[in-house]
Parts: sequence; C-alpha cells; structure tokens
Amino acid sequence: MTLTTGPDAGCTPRAPAELSGAWSLLAQRRTPASIFLTPEWMAVAREHDAAEAVTLAVGDPPVGIAALARDADGTLRFAGGELTDEQDVVAPPGEERSVASAAARWIVSETPPRVRLEFVPEDAPTLEAMAAVLAEGGYRAARSRLITSPRLGLPHDFETFVQSLGKKERHELRRKIRRLESATKATFRWATDAERGATLDRFFALHRLSRGEKADFMTPDVERFFRDIADALAPLGRLRLGVLRAHDQDAAVLFAFAYRGTLAQYNAAYDPALASLSIGIVSHAWAIREAIAEHFDTYDLLRGAEPYKYDLGGKDRWLGRLEATLP
Repeated sequence: MTLTTGPDAGCTPRAPAELSGAWSLLAQRRTPASIFLTPEWMAVAREHDAAEAVTLAVGDPPVGIAALARDADGTLRFAGGELTDEQDVVAPPGEERSVASAAARWIVSETPPRVRLEFVPEDAPTLEAMAAVLAEGGYRAARSRLITSPRLGLPHDFETFVQSLGKKERHELRRKIRRLESATKATFRWATDAERGATLDRFFALHRLSRGEKADFMTPDVERFFRDIADALAPLGRLRLGVLRAHDQDAAVLFAFAYRGTLAQYNAAYDPALASLSIGIVSHAWAIREAIAEHFDTYDLLRGAEPYKYDLGGKDRWLGRLEATLP
C-alpha cells in the first residue's frame, strides 16, 4: 500500500523493528523533547504491558508514529501504561495534527468499543484532532484535564536560577542548603556507569525505608521496570542517577533521564531519618546546579503537583485525557 504524506496521510500497522530508525529521527525532531516517546523507552514499556502492541506508521516514508495498545476488552489506548509519564503521537513540528488525525481515522476503521488516551499534553493538538475524528466516526468523545507535569527553564548559571525564585522560596532554599552543609559534609554527584548497580540497589533500599504511597509504589514489578529502563537507557547515555551523600552515606538517589537538552526527574528516594535536613529539595537543587553546568535548558519535574516542584520554580504543563465510546 502506498501512503502519502501531508494532511491526508494514511497509516498502517508496522513492526517496530522496521521503524526504529525513522522513529528515533522523528522523536529527535519532536518539540518539546520527551524520552517517553522514543522507541527505546517504548520497547521496555511494552515488555511490561500485557496488551497487544500496535505501531502505526503515518505516511510513506513515515512522517509520524503512533504507538498504541489494545487491551483484552478491545479498548485502544496509547502504549506505555501508567509508568510512561507522557503519551502522544510522535511527529515533527507542524505535522502533529495531521499525524494525530490519521491515527484517529485508523482507530475508527477498527471500531474498538472504547478509546482511552491519557497523559497527553494539552499544549499539543493531539486530543483536539483525535476527538474531532472520533466524533465524526460516530463515537461519543469527551476530553478532560488529568494531571499537571511541572517543568522549568534553566538559565545560564545557578545563582540566576536561585534569584528567579519567589522571595520566600529563595530564602527557604538557601536556608535549607546552609542547614545541611552546617550539619554534615554533603556532596552531590552523578553515579558512574560502574556504580550503577550499587546505586540502583541503594535507590530501592531507600524506597523500602519510606512510608505511605512512596513505599507502596515500589512493588517488585515496578522495581523490575526501573531496572530494565536503566539497562536500556544507560548505554545510550540517557540515564542519570544523582547521589546526595551526607553523614557518610548515600542519603538520596535521584532517578533521572537526559535527552535533548532536558533533564527529567522521574523518581527519587531519600533516607527518612534525614528528613529534617531537607535532603529531598536540596538534592533537586544540586541536580539543577549540575544540569545548568552541563548546559541543559529544561528541568522536567514530570507528573504530579507536589509542593516542592513549585518551590523550585516549576510551571504547570497540563496533561489531558480523551475517552471515546461507541453508542
């Protein structure tokens, strides 16, 4: 089947291996950058998802990719599952709407009983375009706001970052850094690849010391996912494990990704015994300092509206949901 590019481009299911090169190039052109839309991320996410994988190439040669999943009940959704913070079609600037529309037309042709698209950026045209096509195809489609995913732009030096915070937040951050440094010798570093195994072990051990939602989150299945993602992204130079050392121990570990100028903080674990020293927010502040020194332009705090994200100057970036059903 010959496919066209442009607004009327069609799409067809393809094997991911056939598309890996084109997919990688499209992910590199997509704005803003997102590690979660790369083929390397999606390959691991799909290994941990029981749903049927469907990968659509839009156009020939591909001008876009839509990684989908079909659940046992027939529901179609973006692939990746709950642990994929951002989900969307993969398209270069200017092609997002046509790629989303083409993917939606293919979905309509499959007549699934339900379509559920989640964690899609509201500042992308995807949800609007796909909702319109699904409605034209006879679906009842409803969009809603799902969750925020704060991020902040990085200046050229750390002091400018600190000065950019509100007066209260600036004062509190400086006070917490001084308190930690006066209480103990404290350092921050990125773990080397040789340290990766031990640092990951420490990360999971710190999670097990936590209480409440943080402790409940890190199930054995989730731990396996984290280890598999680390193994997949570390050889590409995209994994960053930030270690805050205090009182002669690794007191905090940040699990982050480096991709196209963005440092995305995916998860973190801290020693609860040192909570009074604010090692959580200080570790983020020092990670920001290192990111600035390495000329990253964005620090992505990812999903969730935890207060510390706004204390660090995070600005909301909303993710939405599209639910569509046949009458």
